[in-house]
Amino acid sequence: MVLLIGATGFLGPAVVKKLLDKDYEVNCLIRTSSNISNLEEVARKTGKKITFNRGTLQSADSIIPVLKKVESAVYMVDLQYTNLLENFLDAASRSELKRAVFISSTTVLIPLENKVKNKKIYSENLIKNSGLNYTILRPSMIYGSKDDNNFSRMIKFIKKRGFFITFGSGNNLIQPIYIEDVANAIGDALNNKRTYGKIYNIAGRYSIKYNQMLEIVQNKLKRQFKVIKIPLKLGKFLISVYCRISRNPSLTPDQIERMGIDKAYSYQEAAEDFGFSPLEFEEGIEKLIKKLE
Repeated sequence: MVLLIGATGFLGPAVVKKLLDKDYEVNCLIRTSSNISNLEEVARKTGKKITFNRGTLQSADSIIPVLKKVESAVYMVDLQYTNLLENFLDAASRSELKRAVFISSTTVLIPLENKVKNKKIYSENLIKNSGLNYTILRPSMIYGSKDDNNFSRMIKFIKKRGFFITFGSGNNLIQPIYIEDVANAIGDALNNKRTYGKIYNIAGRYSIKYNQMLEIVQNKLKRQFKVIKIPLKLGKFLISVYCRISRNPSLTPDQIERMGIDKAYSYQEAAEDFGFSPLEFEEGIEKLIKKLE
């Protein structure tokens, strides 16, 4: 049996489906307040059962009984929350759990210093020193769920407003990864001993320029929309002002700065060790647009 931690996030349903399709017994750790309707829908469609256990990463003691029931775990909680990871690793050490797959991010590879990057690196080092048979997967920007904050939000905005705002020249490279490719990587790595003690970058099949991405989205949507380009320096200033006046800003100056950086990654090692073979962006974005219709 495999325990999923963070399954109620946008990645969870795709991972649950993949593991059920591979005949894993799936146990999800959830909080009392968690909405599990999406996970229950996956179980219904696959005709298989999911076990739910209540617990919280705020307390290592509360999850030890659950960890003792399983052979492995998939940890999908954002690694910037280092205190939650520390509690999980403490519980794992006291429950004799041996195997876990962790979802990190290619954010750790960006050549800029920021708090989120440093927290994720700190968390990765905790995992490497945990004594677990770990595998760390570092996906690039994930898209393909109705609930993701990347392309789903962008497509909904374009459909409603008829325009889109970008920052910078748009000549920077990006390599977004379709959500099902992340789920496939988890499922294929989980029981593969070749992946023990390793870290893998996983991304879309090819890198493309941001401007190319916009052209592809326009073609797949079959509608024209205006692209408003704002220089990076001006964008950082405007977003910094926005952050001061908004209680819950959807963008930060750090995110704007990252928009000028190439984000292209090799996944050769993942392809060699567990057959990772992701979709092209054209195919993935078409699937997402159909989901949103």
